[in-house]
Amino acid sequence: MNIILSIQPKPRRKDQYVLALDDGRSFSVHKEVVAKYRLKSGMEIDEERLNFYIWEANLKTAGDLALKYLGYRSRTKKQLYDYLKRKGFEDPVVDKTIEKMQEYGFLNDEEFALRWVESRKTGRPAGRRKIAYELKAKGIDEETLESALNTLTEEEEQEQALKLAEKASLRYKHLPSRERMARISQTLMRRGFGWDIVERALRQLPDDEPEPMDY
Repeated sequence: MNIILSIQPKPRRKDQYVLALDDGRSFSVHKEVVAKYRLKSGMEIDEERLNFYIWEANLKTAGDLALKYLGYRSRTKKQLYDYLKRKGFEDPVVDKTIEKMQEYGFLNDEEFALRWVESRKTGRPAGRRKIAYELKAKGIDEETLESALNTLTEEEEQEQALKLAEKASLRYKHLPSRERMARISQTLMRRGFGWDIVERALRQLPDDEPEPMDY
C-alpha cells in the first residue's frame, strides 16, 4: 500500500496532474481521472488500483490526442498508431484508442481509401500504380486498396494521363519530337501510369504524331 504525497498541476499541460507517491514514484494523470476518483494528498492506494488509474488516465490522454490529430484531416489506422507510439503510449492503450476512434466514426480506412482515389481523379494526376503505392504507404491493406481502386475506371485514368501528358508536352516543347515524347512518357510512368495508357495519351496529343519508340 502506498500513500499519495501530492497531486500538482503539470507545467504547460492544463489537462494533466503529477501524482507523487511516498515510495518516490510519480505519474502523469489526466485531470478527469483525478476528479472522477477524488484523488488527493494523503490517500492510501494499492498497486492494483494505481495501475487502473494510470490505465484510465493514459486512455483519456491518448483519446484527446487522437481526436486532435484526426481533427486536422482524415488519417488511417496505421497513421494514428504511429502517431500515438511516437507520443510514448504502449500497444494496449494505442489499440484501445484506435478501437474507440473507429466506434465513434472518426477513423475508417475504407472511406479514407475511397476519398484518396476520388481526389486523384480531380487533383494531381496519378495512375493506379502510384495510387496503390501511396495507399500502401499509409497502411491501407490489400483488400481495401483493391476495392477503392475499382472505383477508378480506365477512362478516368486515361483522362488523367492525357492531362499530365499535355502539361509535360508544353514543358518539353523546345525538344525534338522524339526526345520530347520520351520525356513525356517517362513523366507519365513515374506517376504510375501503365504503358498502354501512356501510349494512348501520347497519340492523343494534338498536332503531333509521335514517332515509333523502341522500348
